[in-house]
Amino acid sequence: MKVLMIGNYDLEEYSRGRILYKGLIKNKVSVSLFLPKKNKYFNILKKIIKKDYDILLLTGKIVLLLAWFLKIFHKKRIIFDMFISDYDNLVNDRKLIRKNSLRAKLIWLMDKYSCKISNKVILDTNEHINYFINEFGINSNKFEKVSIGADETIFKPGYPTKKNNGKFIIHFHGTFIPLQGIEYIIKAAKILEKDKDIQFNIIGNGQTFEEIMELYSELKPNNINFIKPVKIENLPHYISKSDICLGIFGNTEKTKKVIPNKAYETIAMKKPLISSDTPGMRELFNDSNCEFCKISDEFSLASSIKKLKESTSRTKNLSKNGYDLFKSNYDTFSIGKSLKKIIIKELN
Repeated sequence: MKVLMIGNYDLEEYSRGRILYKGLIKNKVSVSLFLPKKNKYFNILKKIIKKDYDILLLTGKIVLLLAWFLKIFHKKRIIFDMFISDYDNLVNDRKLIRKNSLRAKLIWLMDKYSCKISNKVILDTNEHINYFINEFGINSNKFEKVSIGADETIFKPGYPTKKNNGKFIIHFHGTFIPLQGIEYIIKAAKILEKDKDIQFNIIGNGQTFEEIMELYSELKPNNINFIKPVKIENLPHYISKSDICLGIFGNTEKTKKVIPNKAYETIAMKKPLISSDTPGMRELFNDSNCEFCKISDEFSLASSIKKLKESTSRTKNLSKNGYDLFKSNYDTFSIGKSLKKIIIKELN
């Protein structure tokens, strides 16, 4: 079985690509990886036409369109790693593009017809699949679920830990976008600031950074450290120092559909996770391996943090059960195994 993998799969910067690639290799699948950044499109076209592979695994709509146009030559089936809807992300969630604008309509059409011209589309949650079915009118048979997972060679228990002056550390990392709900973390920190043991470490930046800093300046919580983004290989050192890791809390529809990378990374490192109680999160987690709080509710988040701080047995159980869940289904081998099954079905 030979897979030609093309798209924005930078193995150093893009977790999804690295996990799929490593997962297939671990499942004894031969994978040729071509990156548009590092290989000119002309060379990619030549590789596609050469036909020395069994199936195409693609991400990125330009690459998909090129492969579809060339299908008259290669006649291979195409699996498209859609991962997210650009329309949902840019128009509904981040609101960077006005909903009824021409650009929004074009992005909607691109999402729809990317599904149409692919033989199979993979997404990370059933909630995402249901969104595509309902929003774009695509048949459910077009989709398969492949979870995100985490790279266990990077995210693993056992990193040396050195506590920061005995503080109880609440860790968050991620891009500053609406679905993260970082404003609720800031407000929860303010609620908890009388507990001098608690410290929040927030790593990242992005779209809503200025808004978050304005809220921070207004509330003036004294228990938050803002840390600039760090390379993925350095993240485990911050997570290992934490007592609790945070998921997502935003007041958006997309928040309800996703399971973020950080959730997998947290349980891979055997740390307790707090996140909003959403349909997407419930696909993977339950009350034995995740501490749920109400969505977009700083009081509920603060209460969950306080609960875990006061219950060592609860945090230990969450850590153990989360790690067991990760090892059984969401390491790179497991993710690669589920993708390999889809590939085999497409080839038969």
